[in-house]
Amino acid sequence: MIGRRKTLLCLATMICPLLLAGPAPAASDKGIVWDGSKPAQGVYFYWYEPSFYTGFAPRTQDGSRAHLQLSRGNVVRFTMVLGDAEQESYLETLLLRRDTVQEMIDSKVITLTVNKEFERYVQSLKDKSVAETVAQKASLGAEGYRKKSLEIMSALNPDRIFHIKMPMARVAESWHGVLAAMPADAMETVDGKLDAANAILPGRVNLYALSPALEAALADAAKAAQTEKADSPAFRETAAAFLEQATEGRYPVRGEFVEAHEFTAIYPAGTAKSWTNYKGTKLPNFGVHGVWHLVPRKQGRGITGMVDYLSNNPGYGYISMLAYEPAGGIYYNAIHNAGVRSQLNSARYLPKEWRTVAGERNPKKNYQNLWIGSRGPASHGCTRLPSGHMSEMRDALPSTSKGLESVPFYRNLAQCFDLFDINGDGTLEVMGIKYYLAFWGRKHIPIAAYAPNERKPFYKWLYGSNIAYKEDGSAALKEVPVCRFVGKRKAVEAKVLKDIPMYEAPYARESIQFYKINSTPFTTRKGFELNRELRKVGAGYDLDRSKLLLN
Repeated sequence: MIGRRKTLLCLATMICPLLLAGPAPAASDKGIVWDGSKPAQGVYFYWYEPSFYTGFAPRTQDGSRAHLQLSRGNVVRFTMVLGDAEQESYLETLLLRRDTVQEMIDSKVITLTVNKEFERYVQSLKDKSVAETVAQKASLGAEGYRKKSLEIMSALNPDRIFHIKMPMARVAESWHGVLAAMPADAMETVDGKLDAANAILPGRVNLYALSPALEAALADAAKAAQTEKADSPAFRETAAAFLEQATEGRYPVRGEFVEAHEFTAIYPAGTAKSWTNYKGTKLPNFGVHGVWHLVPRKQGRGITGMVDYLSNNPGYGYISMLAYEPAGGIYYNAIHNAGVRSQLNSARYLPKEWRTVAGERNPKKNYQNLWIGSRGPASHGCTRLPSGHMSEMRDALPSTSKGLESVPFYRNLAQCFDLFDINGDGTLEVMGIKYYLAFWGRKHIPIAAYAPNERKPFYKWLYGSNIAYKEDGSAALKEVPVCRFVGKRKAVEAKVLKDIPMYEAPYARESIQFYKINSTPFTTRKGFELNRELRKVGAGYDLDRSKLLLN
């Protein structure tokens, strides 16, 4: 692990540099020009301006329903368990964002610039009859309204909303096998207890510590596994009770099934510009590992005192940064946006097809910059997401800073994959994404691509010889180390599995709308407060209209 104070500093007012000490790309990696036969993944713009989210991810005001995990393959998985509150507030939150922004436009507080994402957002709400559905809320009844809300949510978020419906008999049988096979002395260790507890619903039960009550419930279940058969009503009852307690009711047993709805997004991630060796293989280094909750910024040159910090350095795009590690003084490691721009007139790896693109709001003026996240070593120690995905994550998490503090960020060791049954069909897969862009640079300037932006050449760079392909073209990982999280701040390799298929999530289009504030520069305190408050729009949160300059 690289040193926290020396190489994990993500400067509060300075872009995380793209190049630190560590191996440079091989000579054969230089001179790569990406294929331009498909449109660019990312966000075009002229110069830095504030923006707001115009996508359709759900929002939760309960941070414990969110799971963030960084894993090998440079991916972050964001899973939100959708309870009644999230389902019932979804459509109203979409309308609230529409109406708030429209009021700000009509009141001449802001003017939309650069692109037309807000217009597309409004049209999508019309196409899906969102306002009409909200008007029918009472007549539909609570269950009918939640069902309709989920239907619209699924249509607006293709491949990201999952109805989890696992037969309880299958869950109980699998867990019974784990408990029955565990040596008695294993249940006396912290590691053994955590493995046993999390095995009831791998990837969804993510305990890193056990309360005395949960330890007692686990002991009862282990005892039942020795005396009862897997299909006995007594063991199934014990398993269901443990699941209820371990997940605080987020995965309830309804009849014969464990049932829930989830939003899961997979984001490409930029990590520390450093490398580590694992069994002779060079891997991107992740820096700190373990479980890190989001924390308020106490130091910095922007407005401090909250988790969703806005830096006054334009490189961060005036998009929220979510800090997870104080690193001394004004320095924090955070989840933030792409961090650097690919300049269309000088980034040599960009294909010619991506370089000349007319502005959407002003077709006579071509765009000058492209935000693309680099899926590879990219920063001091921060975790970089594509700018639109960072905006989405902020918008989906609790509105208040206090609510954000309840969000845990699971950071694997560099070699550990995220093994997850994304749709609940009983098949664990390695999480991946169809995003093949990674570049490196010096002094905040992108220099060259690490690898081609085609699937197999990119995977060869990212996964080396550890990847294999089946006849149908699907990918699998030959060796899959999996981490265990033990308390906060610690991840350890727990086991290595063989030949696990990869789930390759589609790249979700980044949707943000640029704007200018008419009465004050957006770099002033008033401008920053407006920017931050606009990102908090959501049912269950009382907007401060004065910060939005609407009073």
